[in-house]
Amino acid sequence: MEFFPAFGRVVERFSMAKGPAPLTVTIPPKDGDRPSWTRVGVLAIIGFVVGVAWPHLAGVRIGPSAPAEATGSAAAASRAQDAPSGVPALGSAPAALSMTGATPSASASAPPAALPPSVTVSRGQVQGCKNEAGDALKGKDCGGLAGLDPIVQARLKHVAQVPGAAGNLGKLSVTLNLDFVQNRVSYVDVGKSSTVKDVEPFKTFLTGEMKGMSLKPVDHENPKYSVSYTVTLAEGVAAASGSGSATVTGSGSGEDGTATVGWEVAIVRDAPHTGAVLARLPRGTKVQAGTTQAGWYKIKYGPGFATEGWVYRGAIGK
Repeated sequence: MEFFPAFGRVVERFSMAKGPAPLTVTIPPKDGDRPSWTRVGVLAIIGFVVGVAWPHLAGVRIGPSAPAEATGSAAAASRAQDAPSGVPALGSAPAALSMTGATPSASASAPPAALPPSVTVSRGQVQGCKNEAGDALKGKDCGGLAGLDPIVQARLKHVAQVPGAAGNLGKLSVTLNLDFVQNRVSYVDVGKSSTVKDVEPFKTFLTGEMKGMSLKPVDHENPKYSVSYTVTLAEGVAAASGSGSATVTGSGSGEDGTATVGWEVAIVRDAPHTGAVLARLPRGTKVQAGTTQAGWYKIKYGPGFATEGWVYRGAIGK
């Protein structure tokens, strides 16, 4: 049993006597320096998970954002600086839409203009008169005034042209003082029994309308008369026609040959249908209607009705 330890000490001493052990270099075999493809595959999978898949799954953005991914507010601000004053920048929504998300409604457009009122006029009632001696007589003793109503009624219907008449509907009690000696209407009054909200615009208008009206066509027995009329203003009604929508106002034409343009614009031509355009008359313009041809009227218009042309009948309510 003691043999082996003793033998080991002898070998150790022998080795020390010989000097240090020589350096041993081991050369691997030819295939020994090739990597293990299994290990390479495992390392590649681990690297992909750590470097690529994990940031994507975790929502972590690696590196700065691209310039094209600038925030919408910054891009909009940049576009707004380049847009002309008063013009919305391209791609930017109007303020009303960005706040509410609603589409523009029809209410944003301007409301249509109110239709002129329809006007009807009663027959005249003689209230009184004065004879050549200056005596005042009651209506029944004054006699008739043949030919007066057609002239006066045509002018009274023109109250549809008074600004704001469409919103001032009701009845007007109109009294005219006629002076046959001077051939004129000497006074116009709108009585308190009128039901319109404001009588003053009508009174002012009718005073000018009756100025210059000739009384010569009227038969009379006395030099001065007082005659009353009732004028009723109601809501206007649009009526269809062959070339558009005409407005029936009750003031289209009168017995004295005058007519009033009821359309927004009436085109005057030098011949019916296809004639050259001479003028465009706005609503309310007074004209004198003459002969008719295939639905067109030859009219006189302008200062003193000195200009002639043709207009479609619907434009003047005929």
